[in-house]
Amino acid sequence: MVDDTIVSAFAAALHSPNAVATDEATLAETSKDYWGFGQQPGLVLRPRSRDDVVAAVKVAAEHHVSLVTRAGASNCSAGVMAGADRVVLDLTQMNQVLDIDPTARTARVQPGVINFDLQQQLAPHKLVFSPDPVSAHLASVGGNIIENAGGPHALKYGVTYNHVLGVEAVLADGTVINLSAADDGPDLLGILIGSEGTLAILTEATVALRPIAPVTRSLMGSFTTAREAAETISAIIHTGTVPAAVEWLDRAGINGLQQFTDTGYPTDADAIVLIDVDGTAAEVDRDAAIVEKVLRQHATEVRRADDDDARAKLWYGRLHAPDAVVHSGKGFFIGDVTVPRQHIPEMQQAIQDAATRHSDALLFIAVTGHAGDGDLHPTTFYDKENPHAAAALEAANNEIIEAALKLDGTITGEHGVGTEKIQFMTKRFTPIEIAAQRIVKQVFDPAHTFNPGIMLPEPSPEEPALPAFEAAVRAALEGHPTSATHADGDDTTVEVNTGNLNLVVGAAVTLGDLSRKLHEQGVTCPAIPTEGLDRTVGELIANATGEERLEVRHGLLGVEVVLPDGVAVARFGGQNMKDVAGYDTKRLFIGGRNAFGTITSAVFKIAVGDATRGLT
Repeated sequence: MVDDTIVSAFAAALHSPNAVATDEATLAETSKDYWGFGQQPGLVLRPRSRDDVVAAVKVAAEHHVSLVTRAGASNCSAGVMAGADRVVLDLTQMNQVLDIDPTARTARVQPGVINFDLQQQLAPHKLVFSPDPVSAHLASVGGNIIENAGGPHALKYGVTYNHVLGVEAVLADGTVINLSAADDGPDLLGILIGSEGTLAILTEATVALRPIAPVTRSLMGSFTTAREAAETISAIIHTGTVPAAVEWLDRAGINGLQQFTDTGYPTDADAIVLIDVDGTAAEVDRDAAIVEKVLRQHATEVRRADDDDARAKLWYGRLHAPDAVVHSGKGFFIGDVTVPRQHIPEMQQAIQDAATRHSDALLFIAVTGHAGDGDLHPTTFYDKENPHAAAALEAANNEIIEAALKLDGTITGEHGVGTEKIQFMTKRFTPIEIAAQRIVKQVFDPAHTFNPGIMLPEPSPEEPALPAFEAAVRAALEGHPTSATHADGDDTTVEVNTGNLNLVVGAAVTLGDLSRKLHEQGVTCPAIPTEGLDRTVGELIANATGEERLEVRHGLLGVEVVLPDGVAVARFGGQNMKDVAGYDTKRLFIGGRNAFGTITSAVFKIAVGDATRGLT
């Protein structure tokens, strides 16, 4: 329990009116996340500034009290878990857009700013913050950052990571740190992004903006089989066209949702695909014509929407049907798994197999999601009065996650691990990989003050000690990064996967040899420079600085490494286009000068044809 002495200490430290709340109404209001998971905290703090946060953190450290950060509370992974002995740090009062620079296309914001509110303030400048989760009307920008949120338009424009230029954050001892995407050395900003509030508390962020596309058109294709739909998406990508969004909805979802609202979609299609193309009028004319041509070669029906009203009608069923479900009184749960794009049909079948197995307790499972990057959201519907629904929901969700792992996928692409998926961390990662992530937590937050019990499983005897790796992480955070003797291993593999827009390459491959291979395949990789071609891929990643480092940051999907303690190979990241499982440990190796281990191979994003046609 949080006793009166601790309450008084927080009250003395935070001078803002109503900064400390102990009343039952406030405690109850901040006890649960979007799904209703959580417990009532012992105390709620409402800081209004960085200084308030620093003061609160220092009191928490002195009294050994855990802090659970909360803002929009749109979290979908049971990741905001308070308790009677914990204090909720409610950042909703830190909701100011501090500066918008239309010329530099940047905005400086406090963490409690709601994504939708930021977009509203950017609109007069004809600018937009690219991350657009469906929860944008609830989710804070700080929440977007600590979850590394994506959304429908991540295929072309990237996830939150690609749009954060810098942050100000408070560590567990009250130290204020500033991390920038432009910093040379290991990418500590990348480690903080997606860390689910467990490493530091954000107090300010500078984000990159982009111009609102002058023209957007939408198309829909209906398909007899999911395989045809997936192959059509790949065929579109092969043309070099990068749609702004590629969304998916399956037969079970369409027919199930028709119970609550008229989606307007064909009920006899095994899958439909919704596609946005955006840009200048000339670019959209070109890309829409290409997309429509490919769709008409494979789809049983093609629809096209060229104006805002027509587009709203075409997208209504995908974006607004959940609202109708909420009003229907039915229970629902939105899942989150990512698989390589070519495995979407198998993943859809696995989801429907789970729905069939639990049909006595569940109504149906709709497969929706971001097909362009393989991120699917199986949305399960059930009667709240059914006493067997909760157990069936948990079982079906677990079976779906298991299926994603068997298809070389990952346990979460956008929602985070929280506590919902913590049991799958040991299936997604080896003990070595878990041990490395645990060290990241230990170095940033030694007393486990911030959001304890989230993301990482309980320690296992199988996890090795990694003192050299720990020393490297500690030196990086203290601002004194070290380096080690360069080594790349002997892997010269080059595997180009145009279907999933990625490249697997051995660290010993020279940039010159890789560039020739990419040219032969008709693809480009913006992360691979055109100068210094005698360097290896391993050298590029480990020693990247300046503009090269920025390109590597945006293009790197995964690394295979041997950690400096001489243990077996570890893999961080991989071939999935979206992956927010665990700490983004691969970021340490960017500009890390081999202090964190030897890079043996890497996975990069690629583009087909002209790489300037969109961020992929």
